[in-house]
Amino acid sequence: MKKLALLICLLFLNACETPSQNVYDFREAGRSVIVEFGTVVDVRPIKIKGQNTGAGAATGALAGGALGSQLGSGDGQIAGAAAGIIAGAVAGAVAEQQMQDKEGRDFTVVTEKGKTITIAQYFKKDEPIIQKGERVMVQTSGSYQRILPAEHLPTEIKRPKGIEVID
Repeated sequence: MKKLALLICLLFLNACETPSQNVYDFREAGRSVIVEFGTVVDVRPIKIKGQNTGAGAATGALAGGALGSQLGSGDGQIAGAAAGIIAGAVAGAVAEQQMQDKEGRDFTVVTEKGKTITIAQYFKKDEPIIQKGERVMVQTSGSYQRILPAEHLPTEIKRPKGIEVID
């Protein structure tokens, strides 16, 4: 039972996938974004410190308390449980933080309008690597921005056909 509870908590913590080039948050679906094009002038690897929710510490405290209570009897059992709770909480908090911390890239982009911006973005190993000098698309939705490759997009297109309204 203890192992099952620990496994469920670990799966819950690991299930939170962070937005990146190819992963969108559910709140982004169906929302329009403003797009600007630009050129990457610098890219550097960064570490993005994840949010520690306290779930790891709570899970660790439960598991540590359960294991610690198995030690000794009477007052020794209580002391073992207390020590297990403390040690488990610390270990759980550290484990959660390590699971939440992610790799990222800090992009410096000069847009086609001449504006220089920097955007820190999560990076996943299976996504395209955006290099210095590459043409990119900067998506802006509210205060959130994302950098995407744009080499495959045309640099010129004909004006789209519109709808003429006749009275």
